Parts: sequence; C-alpha cells; structure tokens
Amino acid sequence: MTDVAIPEEVRYIDSEHVLRVRFDDGQTFEYPTVHLRGYCPCARCQGHGGGAPSWIPVTSWSMATVENVTPVGAYAMCIAWGDGHDTGIYTFANLLALGERVDKIPPGERKPMLAP
Repeated sequence: MTDVAIPEEVRYIDSEHVLRVRFDDGQTFEYPTVHLRGYCPCARCQGHGGGAPSWIPVTSWSMATVENVTPVGAYAMCIAWGDGHDTGIYTFANLLALGERVDKIPPGERKPMLAP
C-alpha cells in the first residue's frame, strides 16, 4: 500500500484550461494546464541534472491542451499534449504538493505567451 494518495478521476476541462484530479483521499485540485506544461518534468524539457525545475515558455494553446492521460505504474501519470509532446511523467506526490499551492500560481503561468 502506498503512502501517497492516488487519482480516482482525471478530467481535462478544455473551456477552463485545467486538469481536474480527484484523489482517493478526498482532495480535488484543478491544475492550470499551461503551468503543468511549462514545468514539464521530462528530461527533454528539464535536462538530466536535477535541481529546481525550469519554466519552459508555453507559446500556444495547443501546447497546453491535454489529449490523453495515461497511468505510469502506481505512482504517476503521463500527459500527452496537443502539440504531440508526451514524455513528461507527473508523479502523484508532485501533483499533490502542487495542489497545495495551486492558488499561488502566477497569472503568467496560467495563459500561454502568444505571439503578437
């Protein structure tokens, strides 16, 4: 048995640009998809060195559109994005930690930086 809550329901709400995740401990969080994509945890986006995650600019809504979510073992999920990127593994522990501070996500990490 795991010490970390696991998702019971995952739903992408396109009109709000959020990924709603309900965990088995009763908590529900709505994650701005621009923020999730901007801090994609894959090695291509973050490198192999570890350390604090880096912000990767999200420049279109397709980059932050969720196409699919699949489980990765019993500890994480992989999000496939509208632009074809699908290598980030989002651990449940990290999603829970983010959920605790989701209301503090700055406005610039809630909408893409669209070209003029």
